Amino acid sequence: MPRCLLITGASRGLGRALTEAYAAEGWRVHAIARHAHDLGTVPNVWVHEMELTDRKSIATLRTRFAEERLELVINNAGTWGPKAQDLGPIDAEAWIDAFRVNAMVPYYVAEALADPLARGRGTVVTITSRMGSIGDNGSGGDYVYRSSKAAANMVVRSLARDLAPRGIGAVALHPGWVRTEMGGPEAPLSIQESVDMMRRTIAGLTLKDSGKFLNLDGNALPW
Repeated sequence: MPRCLLITGASRGLGRALTEAYAAEGWRVHAIARHAHDLGTVPNVWVHEMELTDRKSIATLRTRFAEERLELVINNAGTWGPKAQDLGPIDAEAWIDAFRVNAMVPYYVAEALADPLARGRGTVVTITSRMGSIGDNGSGGDYVYRSSKAAANMVVRSLARDLAPRGIGAVALHPGWVRTEMGGPEAPLSIQESVDMMRRTIAGLTLKDSGKFLNLDGNALPW
């Protein structure tokens, strides 16, 4: 039986590259995307059309995967938020929306999939950012993105504690500064470089790593 994983935000950027890489390796990949047609047809990939900002939609994962055994869940879906994020007027609703996507969705996905993860002795990897590190913030600004990713890191830390009795790990993973739509053309890493490094780090994770905030190369980052 092939190894099985689920990934959110699978239709573009890092999410799509991770989906294709795991599928090419023979994993059975459940890809969550807002529009199924964005992924097309990829061998070993089962696409689930879902609006992740809708809690009722996420809750359906509980029944969709009632008999499944998941070894890995990658919470990849994320957003930068509004353009204006430095000191000054910031759109409050857009800030709340960023919190919903970056911090709340990873929690609800992990909570809904706890049973299949327990059956697979699996790991929840949440793609976060070192911009969510309080200890590493030496430049200020970017209030929406930074605060929502810091919240995501705390969600991971709590999940690690609460899921440990069921043999499930939880890790926060920084993908590096990557040339995606969000990262922009000046980023030093290509999507493929980031994905290759993250996959090596994920492959080496054990329960001893649960609760950690890691760089894509596996080194620990400051909270």
